[in-house]
Amino acid sequence: MNEMQVIRWLGMVCIAAGITRIGMTPSAIIWGTDSPQELTFGLIACVLMSVGTIATYMVQSRETGVTGFITTLAIIVANILTTAMVWGQLTAEPGAALPEGTVVNISRLIMMIGLMGGSLLFAILTFRANVFPRWVPALLILMLLNTFLPVADNQFFAAFWGIAYVGMGYCIWTGKLRPSVERQSQSLGA
Repeated sequence: MNEMQVIRWLGMVCIAAGITRIGMTPSAIIWGTDSPQELTFGLIACVLMSVGTIATYMVQSRETGVTGFITTLAIIVANILTTAMVWGQLTAEPGAALPEGTVVNISRLIMMIGLMGGSLLFAILTFRANVFPRWVPALLILMLLNTFLPVADNQFFAAFWGIAYVGMGYCIWTGKLRPSVERQSQSLGA
C-alpha cells in the first residue's frame, strides 16, 4: 500500500468520524445531553478523529508546514483528552459527581485550546494552503461559530463538527483536492 492509498483510507476514517460525531446531536436531543447513547457516539468519534485527522494535514503538509503539523497535533491531543473525559463519564456510576481537581481542569483547558484554537488556526492554514475547496475551511469556521448559538448545551455543535470532518474526508477520499504546483511537477516527472 503506498502513501496515497493510506491517506485516502484515512480520509474514509474522517468520513466515518464525522458521521459518528453527527450522531451525537440526535442522541442528545432524544435521550438528553450526556446520555449513554450520546457519549457512546462521542467516544467512537473521538477515537476515529484522533486517527483520521492526520490525513487532513498530510494532503497539505507542503503548504502548511510546521505550523500545520503543530496545529494538527493540537487537534489530535484535544481529541485524545476528550476521549479520556468521555470514557470517564461513560463508565461513571449514574448520578455520580464528575471528577474534579487540578489535573482535570488543566486537561479541559488543553482540550479547549487544542480544539478551538487548533481548529481556528487549521481553518486559516487550510484556506491559505488552497488544497481543499474553499467550503471546507468555511465549514470549520461555521463549526466554531456554532458555539455562540443560543441553544441549550450546544447540542448542534457536534453536528457541525461532524459535517466539517465528512467534508474533509470526502475531499480526501474522492481526490477533490487542488494540486499544488510542486505536486503537479512531481507527478509529471514520476
